[in-house]
Amino acid sequence: MLIQRYISASIAKAFLAALAVLSCVMIIAEWVQMGKFLTIRDSDLLLLAAVPMGRYVIPMALLFGVLLVLERLSSDSEIIAMKACGIKKNALYRPVIEFSVLCMLINLAISTYLGPLSMERIQSRLIAEAPARIYSLIKERDFMETFKGVTIYVESVNPAKRRIQRIFIETQGKNHYIVTAERGSLDLKESKILMKLKNGSLFMESDPLIRYITFEEYDFLLDVNLGKELGIKTWETTTQPQLKEIITKDPDPKWVKEYHNRYSFPILNIILGLVGIAFGIQKPRSPRYTGFITGIGTIFGYYLLFLLADRLVKAKELSPVLGAWLPNIFFCLMLLGLWVWRRLRFAEA
Repeated sequence: MLIQRYISASIAKAFLAALAVLSCVMIIAEWVQMGKFLTIRDSDLLLLAAVPMGRYVIPMALLFGVLLVLERLSSDSEIIAMKACGIKKNALYRPVIEFSVLCMLINLAISTYLGPLSMERIQSRLIAEAPARIYSLIKERDFMETFKGVTIYVESVNPAKRRIQRIFIETQGKNHYIVTAERGSLDLKESKILMKLKNGSLFMESDPLIRYITFEEYDFLLDVNLGKELGIKTWETTTQPQLKEIITKDPDPKWVKEYHNRYSFPILNIILGLVGIAFGIQKPRSPRYTGFITGIGTIFGYYLLFLLADRLVKAKELSPVLGAWLPNIFFCLMLLGLWVWRRLRFAEA
């Protein structure tokens, strides 16, 4: 039907515009998070990072697209004209539902497979290039406590010459010692940073012994989680079959919740499509931008419910399976209640 194609095309245009804007915002946020590891030559990694971002961006773009289009059609009296021509409500709603299902399928593919593969590719490349970028972890003239149990101070860092100068290291714990050095360099050894220090001294206090020695060369190892430093969580690089295998061996609640989140979150696209239908079609003289405000409120409400469920699961007050589906259940009940209320009000009228 021509009307359905017209509505579908309008939603697609609004959806793509919202998707572009939201993706740019998310890419900038990702750049800030991983910026110390990225250069201008790594723009392809940011584009690759846009794939897993689609898990969150697509539902938001869908909701804004549907709300804005239906609100425009309502305010311009096009909805009234369509109904006057004998077009049924189902024909108006069908393009929204079809578009929502398409977004759900794309989101499902991203959540379970494409997103984790993209993040794993990003992490592998950055870790492979870490030896050349490891100096970005060290801050000049700052007492860093980034590495567990160690406080580090470095006067100057020169990544181009692969050199650090005037180093101070102090360890906490049972074996307390202080290391100072005139200069040194950094390298990556397996999952640790190897600091090759030169021309320095070592003060060691281990009851009842106190030792002070000088050295020309000294190797100091620092434990570092590069994935954490990159802002990449372990589950973000794990596909759904791999995640299921992990749960079989270790049914940790956070892993179980993430496993079910990957199925519950795509269904959010259907829910948001129904929200768009419920709040998008309005009376012609209704206040403008009501749909936009509704969209912001819906996303904010879902986010709060998601955080609440996450906290309850971590506190072991809620099962991880129910925690993953709780926001969807709440919004489904809300939509059902809205439908019943409107039916009753229509019957009274």
